Amino acid sequence: MPEPARVLIVDDEPLMRIPLADRLRSEGYTVDAVGTGEEAVERFERADYDVAIVDLRLPGIDGVEVLTRVRRLGRTADVVLITAYGTIETAVAAMKIGARDYLIKPFETSALLEVIRRYVDVRRASADDAPVSGERGLHGMIGASPPMAKLFRLVKAAAEARATIIVQGETGTGKELVARAVHGLSARASGPFVAINCASIPETLFESELFGAERGAFTGADRRRKGRFELASGGTLFLDEIDEMPLAPQAKLLRAIQERIIERLGGLEPIAVDVRIVAATKVDLRGRVAEHRFREDLFHRLNVLPIQLPPLRERANDVTLLANHFLELHAAEAGKPARAFSEQASTWLRAQAFPGNVRELSNLVARAVALCGSDTIEPWHFAAELEPAERTSARGSSLAETVRETELRRIQEALAQTGGHKGRAAELLGISRKTLWEKLRGHGGSG
Repeated sequence: MPEPARVLIVDDEPLMRIPLADRLRSEGYTVDAVGTGEEAVERFERADYDVAIVDLRLPGIDGVEVLTRVRRLGRTADVVLITAYGTIETAVAAMKIGARDYLIKPFETSALLEVIRRYVDVRRASADDAPVSGERGLHGMIGASPPMAKLFRLVKAAAEARATIIVQGETGTGKELVARAVHGLSARASGPFVAINCASIPETLFESELFGAERGAFTGADRRRKGRFELASGGTLFLDEIDEMPLAPQAKLLRAIQERIIERLGGLEPIAVDVRIVAATKVDLRGRVAEHRFREDLFHRLNVLPIQLPPLRERANDVTLLANHFLELHAAEAGKPARAFSEQASTWLRAQAFPGNVRELSNLVARAVALCGSDTIEPWHFAAELEPAERTSARGSSLAETVRETELRRIQEALAQTGGHKGRAAELLGISRKTLWEKLRGHGGSG
């Protein structure tokens, strides 16, 4: 039998703290309960807990400061903040420094028990070496660079929480992959994942797409139709390119998120929905708010748990890993035998800036698979736009010069991004510091 999970309750109200501790003990947990933030930190200095339930407003140091000090101590407890004075800004700040979840008072004890059980179950699964991800990625996302390792940790934490999420990243960075990973790793994984691209829907159809429509609600509505909220109930609704949503339906979206109730277009009956929202954007929504093109209250409601995706240029040492993955994928789709990249082709790929990010890399590899008639992909196989004569000359001495110039440009860009720090530049390029020094000497620079 596993040892009982340890829970710490931090609340200055005895009428809240004592009955809650008694209830948790009756559920089989080992419980400590204190009334101040200072006492909570003292407890954590002596030992760690599995879960800590921390009131936001405390005499002395508050709940956020408790959480900050707990993390500084290296403690790994899953911290759930509780408050009667909740604000979105406080929730965002708490999530950024390591809070797992937050609950608004008054809440049902059953809701808190559900949260505690979920985090305890995850901890025990991890202790039993039940892996959630492989060495190369997480739930369809691929990468071994430090930015991706950080992203994977955030995605797993987001999957465990219940908060709404907004995923921000440049075009082609994989925002839907993140949304699907959050869904697939969450308790909602068995429910539906419904995606909608807000940029592809005419403004006049937004409400019916999101909330459905009754028969006769508008011209052509010859039957009752469920919207995306109803279709996603029990699962996750992914709102891609949320920045393109017109202002008019934003108010109804806000109400649906807050109250978990919708009304079909042309209907009067409220319909309860249980949907987790994951939104995505390639722009800074704060700018849209400043331009009065996006509701500020909706922005704060969505931005409880933001996830920022790194562009491919900031994870250059993932390029080879991704390229090999796409090579295997596109070769299989084309019915061709597996290929390999030449050393020059790999160098050429690592030297690219990839403004289109992972999607651009995938397209480049698909093009190379289509053009390559041998076992080895060379740099010219990526350049379908070149004329045949240019591709022929590229096979000769000009290819080496092109690769050399591209390599030097990429090194200079990496050094500029890192303020001349060669160690960080080497990490950005996905090579060792020694290799960087050798390349700099080869280009006439100093090591």
